[in-house]
Amino acid sequence: MSIVQPDLYELGRKAFAKLAEDPDLVTTPADSLFRALEVWAAPFNAMTVVSNRTTPLHCDTGSRAAWSDLLLALGQYEDGRLLLPPLGIVYRYNPGTVVCFSGTAFEHGATCVGNRACVVFYMKDNVMNRLGLPIATWANVDGYAILPEPGNADESWMFYEPYEPHLAPLA
Repeated sequence: MSIVQPDLYELGRKAFAKLAEDPDLVTTPADSLFRALEVWAAPFNAMTVVSNRTTPLHCDTGSRAAWSDLLLALGQYEDGRLLLPPLGIVYRYNPGTVVCFSGTAFEHGATCVGNRACVVFYMKDNVMNRLGLPIATWANVDGYAILPEPGNADESWMFYEPYEPHLAPLA
């Protein structure tokens, strides 16, 4: 996340620092909070695990459109697909794939047949509001290096295909 959306990464880290400084901000006993903070290295304040199911097209709630989520695909299956109809794209979504996008801003869904889990890391708006932290905005390309022109770089790692609803149905 520090590469994809540095401002959001910093806010997430500040949120955990603030919790460590003032454990009265949560209803969990302080010792439980400190034990969790010792092992939780991610800047995200929420996590969901989706296991062995097709995920119908949806938009997420409880976060902000400008905030990126991180999805990690795990399991034993082949030919998984992550659908992003607003972008007109279907991505290969096999075990080991990590995808970062705004699940609040973009309708998405997944199809995978086999033993599958998806771990979704994200930020909850109400947590950031309770901690009184500023709101991160959209990632800005000004902070990144210029990429080579298409065709001038090795793009073998990339796979996507046009989204065609009749070819990628969700059960």
